[in-house]
Order: sequence, then C-alpha cells, then structure tokens
Amino acid sequence: MAIDVYWGSGSPYSWRVLLALEHKSVPYRSHLLQLSLQEHKSPQMLAMNPRGRLPVLKDGDYVVFESVAVLYYLELKYPGVPLFGRSPEEAAVIMRVIQEFQAYTEPHLQQIFSFVFDPRTEVTRDQLTDAMHVAAREARTIEQRLAKGEWIVGDLCSATDFVVFPHIM
Repeated sequence: MAIDVYWGSGSPYSWRVLLALEHKSVPYRSHLLQLSLQEHKSPQMLAMNPRGRLPVLKDGDYVVFESVAVLYYLELKYPGVPLFGRSPEEAAVIMRVIQEFQAYTEPHLQQIFSFVFDPRTEVTRDQLTDAMHVAAREARTIEQRLAKGEWIVGDLCSATDFVVFPHIM
C-alpha cells in the first residue's frame, strides 16, 4: 500500500517530506492541496491534523504531521537510505543543524516571507531589517560549513544516493 502525502505548493516543510520520500525511493500518492482555497483546512484534513497545516503523511491507518516528525517516521520505517546520517555522531550534527535552523533562522525568514507575500502583515521597517540581518548572518554560517567540505552536514554521498525529482515541481 502506498503512502498518501498531502502537501502545499511553496511549502518548504512539504518539500522536506517529498524529497525524503524520493531519496528513500518510497512509493507514495501525492495530494497537492490548494492553499489559496483553504483545502488544508477542510474537515477531512482537520481530522488528520487538527492544526490544519501541511504536510500530512498517511500510511495505512497511521497519520503523522509536522515535517521533522514525518522525516523521523520515514527514517525508522524505511532505514535503507538514511536521512539522519550513518553514525550517531553524524546524526547528532544533522539534528543540531536542523534545530539551529528552526531556532535561529526560520522565524526570521517567515517574517520576511510574510511581509513580501501577505500585504496584511504588520512588520515595521526595523523589524524587517533585523530579520534580513539575521538571515544573512545564518547564511554566512552555512557558507562557513560549506567552505570546509561539499556538504553542510555529513560525508560525500555516492552517486547512487542521488535521484531526480521530476514530479515534485
């Protein structure tokens, strides 16, 4: 039985899950919901995720939401191609980088995106400037990591670890 994935275009959280499924070669049925039509807030979707957010993964009768929780579920259910490293040390670094992004970068990027894409957003020029400075500082942190190797986290993957994602776009 294939997994059902409910996702929204433009959602980096959804992209995480779609990329993980492709990376692990896990078969799934894609359900692209129209955020502009509030399809993610339909009764069917709220029954699976009462927060009304995407992505949502349904595997048989089991439902999981929140993208990192979905990734963790996929990691344990389909361990063949790892998402979170090949050693405890690599896994710890990967989790640290995820947590750093969520704690230090993501809130500021959300503030910038809200300002750009939602004209109702009430953000002052100073708040927007601060958010852009934080995002730039965090981008420099990533650049410093990349200056030490080809990957932000982990070792060089073999060519067989790469897949093409033609149906995600």
